[in-house]
Amino acid sequence: MGILKFKTYFDRDSKDDSTKVKELIQDQIVQERSLQETRAHATELESENEFLRKKVALLENENYKLKENLSLIQKNMADSVGNSHHALNKLNEVDSSFDGLRQDSKSILKDITGLESNMEYTSKSSIDIEEGVNAILEAIEGISTIAFQSKMLSFNASVEAARAGEAGKGFAVVAEEVQKLATSTTELLENIKDKTDYFSNISKTLQESAQASLKMTQDVNTKINNFDESISGTTIKNKDALNDISATNDEIFMSLAKIDHVIWKINTYISIIEEKPAFEFVDHHNCRLGKWYYNGDGKNSFSHLMSYSHIENDHAHVHNGTKHIFDYLSNVKENIEHITDGINEMERASEGVFDGLDRILDEKKRSA
Repeated sequence: MGILKFKTYFDRDSKDDSTKVKELIQDQIVQERSLQETRAHATELESENEFLRKKVALLENENYKLKENLSLIQKNMADSVGNSHHALNKLNEVDSSFDGLRQDSKSILKDITGLESNMEYTSKSSIDIEEGVNAILEAIEGISTIAFQSKMLSFNASVEAARAGEAGKGFAVVAEEVQKLATSTTELLENIKDKTDYFSNISKTLQESAQASLKMTQDVNTKINNFDESISGTTIKNKDALNDISATNDEIFMSLAKIDHVIWKINTYISIIEEKPAFEFVDHHNCRLGKWYYNGDGKNSFSHLMSYSHIENDHAHVHNGTKHIFDYLSNVKENIEHITDGINEMERASEGVFDGLDRILDEKKRSA
């Protein structure tokens, strides 16, 4: 191209001017250098574009992963809301049951108060009966005394009769005394009859009171039985509610662990973009999930499950992938392939962690 231009120049001007030739040659050299610089810059831009393209590809891949992970978290949260709603309904049932229990308690208290009143009356009547019995005993004692006196008089009359022979004046006296005794005995018997009638009325009253007390006692017993059944039902509902709340708590923590996991990965990608660590790296024993898994509620509540051990290896690989990436952050452009390997390891293991957490929850639900 330069030679052709050089020839065209001389054909047009037909001058042999060394100065112009030198200027033309110099201009051509400048143009060639500029062209070389342009080509070198283009090559550099192409390399930079390729580097940026790989970065964009990684970010696009992460967007898809984030969408999948957040969808799983959304499902867990939806399940948590469902369990919470179910638990709330049961707690409402428990509240209604306790309202019924409170009403029964008031009714029981009222019946017990009436029963106490009846028992007080029964107690007073028992005292009256005791006093009446004592009076009867006194009357009987009086009758016994009269009977003894009658026997003595009869004995004396027999003695007198034996002595008097045909003369029986003394028998008239004896007859008079016996008549007095008979009269006295009749009066005592009438007194006893009056007392007996009185005690008979008291007995009837006591019987009616006892029957009323028995009915109240039966009613109280029935209400107590109903109370016991209500308590039993309430206990079952409380247990179900606690199980639901516990399941909700498990799901919420699993969701939190997944969110932590997603944030860990986002921070890892940010570290790649910024070409320096965006957060403090910790191993898989010292993150939130690790502490939960090795020493916390996870170990206490889930370690007996077969699926529990499956999460450990994948969790370790997530952290190893990030550690691998951090080792090459000093020169992201030159180490992009190594960084990509670390990302692939992190993402594959992350899927295993999510799956493992879901399996742990599912196994616990099935074993409950």
